[in-house]
Amino acid sequence: MINKWLAAGILTCAVLLGGNAEEASKPMPPLILLTTAEMPPYSYMDKKTGEIVGEEINIARMAAAKLGRTLEIRTAKFPELLPMVSEGKADLAASGIIITEGRQQTVDFSIPYATEGGMFLYRAGEPMPTMIRAEQLRVAVMDASIYDFYLSLHGVDPIRYDSYEPAIQALKERRVDTIFYDSCTVRVVAEQSGGELAASRMETREHFGIAVRKGNAKLKAALDEVIAARRVK
Repeated sequence: MINKWLAAGILTCAVLLGGNAEEASKPMPPLILLTTAEMPPYSYMDKKTGEIVGEEINIARMAAAKLGRTLEIRTAKFPELLPMVSEGKADLAASGIIITEGRQQTVDFSIPYATEGGMFLYRAGEPMPTMIRAEQLRVAVMDASIYDFYLSLHGVDPIRYDSYEPAIQALKERRVDTIFYDSCTVRVVAEQSGGELAASRMETREHFGIAVRKGNAKLKAALDEVIAARRVK
C-alpha cells in the first residue's frame, strides 16, 4: 500500500515538475516600444528599408536583450505615448521625450541619453526666428510637447500638429513661418532639405530619456546600463 502511495506521489511530482519545465520553456513576450518614428536620428523610418531605426531603437533593443526579451515597435502620435505607457498598454516610449518633473509623476525615465534643446526650423534666406520674435510669427509645434508648453510660457499661441511631417510640409508651403522643435531633429531635417530649410540657434536645453511604466525597475536598470556603456564609448 505504501509503495502504491509512493508511486502515486512520484508520478504527481513528475507531472508538476514537467508542467513547470514547460512553463519555463515558454518564450517571454516582447517588450512593446512606442514611438512616433519622426525623430531622426533618435527614432525614424528608414525610407529605403521601411524599418524604424535610430539611437533610441538601438538602446531599447539592447536593453530588451539583457532581459531575455525581443522588442516590438509600434507607432503612435506624440500625445498618446506617455498615457499609453502609464496605462500599461506599452512597456516603454521613445521619441525625443524630454525628462520633466511633471512627466515623472506618471512614468519613470532612463538616465538621459542625450542633452539637446529647442530650435527653430525655417525657410532658408528668410530672417532667422528667435523667441523674442516668435509672437509675430506663425509657429508650428508638436501638440503636448515640452516645446508647446515653452512657447505658451513666452506668450506664443502656436499652430499645433500631432505629427512632424505635416508641419514640415506646411512650412514648405508657407502655411507656417517656422517650426519649434528638438534641435537634433531640426538640424537633420535642415541638412537633408537641399538648402531649402535652415536651423536657428539653440533656444533651450533639456535632457532626453526613454520612458518606462512606473515601477518597472528591471527595465529601467537595463536601459540605464546600456546608456551608461554607450556614453563611455
